[in-house]
Amino acid sequence: MRGQSLVTSWYDYPAAILGRTERPLLDWFAQNVRSGETWLDVGAHYGYTAIALARLVGSEGRVYAFEPMTSTAGCIARTRQLNRLPQLTVVPVALGYCESIAARELPEVRGMIDSTKTGSGGAEPFFIANFDWLWPRISQAVTNSTKVDGIKIDVQGMEIETLKGMFATLRRYRPKLVVELHKGVSRHDFLSLLDSAGYSRQGRPIENVPGEAEYFDDHSYAFSPISRANQENGVLESV
Repeated sequence: MRGQSLVTSWYDYPAAILGRTERPLLDWFAQNVRSGETWLDVGAHYGYTAIALARLVGSEGRVYAFEPMTSTAGCIARTRQLNRLPQLTVVPVALGYCESIAARELPEVRGMIDSTKTGSGGAEPFFIANFDWLWPRISQAVTNSTKVDGIKIDVQGMEIETLKGMFATLRRYRPKLVVELHKGVSRHDFLSLLDSAGYSRQGRPIENVPGEAEYFDDHSYAFSPISRANQENGVLESV
């Protein structure tokens, strides 16, 4: 990330300005993101990880940064221009589970929508869309392809809603998947949903954690798709 420009707030995101955040996740990206791929940064915040993804996929790839906080999404757009990253597309909506697109309100914390802070103060209006409905409408306009190679999700408690809205995409393309889990998200429901989508329940921690059996709040985990043959036979072996 050294040498890149980032439009952000010292109050909201000082660790990004100093380059002292998300190092394990950036290392995971370096090992798993390939040139020419299409990646989704769901919950992009100020675009710190979107920059890393855009650099790794290169000029032949695509990165879609989904950020529902309009002022924050505007910062990503400016960051995109400063770093000359035409492969990065900013989409100012949240992803969730609805018929198509809907309006919602949730608290805003440090430049991001945060469902874990419900009841903590003023609400921020934003739009939320079902990814499986939205994706063909935005991707084909840019690349004439709907294939997704990888997804990073950090959505402050809306993990299950987000995955439900992209269920068909997960089943069809089986992209690489890394999810940060947050307080209040049912691990049972989350893992059951992944299982139904064809992914292993055994997530690999991105950061160092005390043990592999538990899924800790505010930690990221990579989940691998199960081979189709093994899925049909009920064998939990990732590919």
